[in-house]
Parts: sequence; C-alpha cells; structure tokens
Amino acid sequence: MVIAAAGWRVIQDPPGEPQFNMDRDEALSREAVAQSRPILRLYRWDRPAVSLGRRQNPDDLPADLLRRNLPMVHRPTGGGAVLHRLDELTYALAVPRAHLPAEIRPSEFPGHLHAHLRKALLSSGSAVPEKLRFARADSPAPHSLCFQSPVRGDLLWGDAKIAGNALRVWREGLLLQGSIQGLPASFDQIAAALCDGVRGCFHLNKFRNFASRPSLLIR
Repeated sequence: MVIAAAGWRVIQDPPGEPQFNMDRDEALSREAVAQSRPILRLYRWDRPAVSLGRRQNPDDLPADLLRRNLPMVHRPTGGGAVLHRLDELTYALAVPRAHLPAEIRPSEFPGHLHAHLRKALLSSGSAVPEKLRFARADSPAPHSLCFQSPVRGDLLWGDAKIAGNALRVWREGLLLQGSIQGLPASFDQIAAALCDGVRGCFHLNKFRNFASRPSLLIR
C-alpha cells in the first residue's frame, strides 16, 4: 500500500524475508534521492532474524544467539545488531537533504524523531508518561545487541528499550532504520503514532487517509 501526502510516499508492506527487507530499504533510499521525495516505509519480518550494523562482525554477537542459527543480514545503516521479532514494527525513513528540517542537524535526527514519537504515543493514549521515558545517557556497558545497550535519546518502557534506530548520512540525504518492540500497544496504534511523529518532525499535515486504510502489517 502506498499513501501520498504533501509529496511524500508512505509505504505499508506485509511481513518480508530478511534480505528483501534490507534490499528494499536501500533501494528506497536511492529512489528518494533520485525523485527528490521523502519515503517512509513501515514493515515487519516473516521470521525471527538478526540485522547487523553495516560494518558489524557477526562474531561479536553473544554465543547463545549464534547457536540459534537465525538468518543474519547487514543493514545499510550502522549501529548494533537487532534481534527482530515477529511482533515488532520496523521502519525506514529516506530523506533527500533538501527536505531535512533546517533546524535539525542530521546527527540529531534520531533523537528528534523519538521525541515526536513519544509525544504521539502519549497523545493517542497508547502509553503513559510514567512508563514511556527517554534514556538520559549511553549505557555504561556497551553491548553488541542494540536493544541491550540503550543510548541517550532512545525510548524506554520502564527500564527496557523499546525503540531504537540507526542512521546513515551521505551528501544527498539520509536513511534512518528503526525498530519498535515490546510496547504494549497494537500495531496500528504504533504505526499511526510513528506517522504522527514523522509528521511532527517535518511540520506536515496528516498523511491523507492513513488512519482509515486497512493495515497490511498483520497477516
């Protein structure tokens, strides 16, 4: 499903195979630059899998995870490994540089999006402020798994990290890949909050007809 709004493309894909998901994100990042049009893609995984940061060595992963023999793919972005679950919402945001908000440096964009996502979740009643909070500092004990090592600006539910993202910036724009997992809300609630969070970052009107479209995120 593709939804147009103010020159944007918002894509909702059904659960996909691990390598397909990464290839599609990278292809959309090139398409966004070629068409000078931001793209937001929401999707899930058709099986548990591990995505590694662009230059991450799989040998750095915990031995118990390696013994599970899960599919492994490299993301086009950096960051630590993510163990993707069937019940998570994953997204990719590809933005040409000319469309980036002037007041935000690219390196600040991940935290800025999390701030707007939190606001949207609270406004919709999908979360309560006492539980949904920001990590105030980087984890003192870095871990090869992204969700075991919160960094400043990540979203926490209690003490557990529930939202993280990884960034790649180049001269023509940026690609942000993120996952939201472990939040006690429906997929449609989380997807709608994420779209509202992106809208807040870019000062957009609502993505037209998003809330009324049947979700393709659940099979």
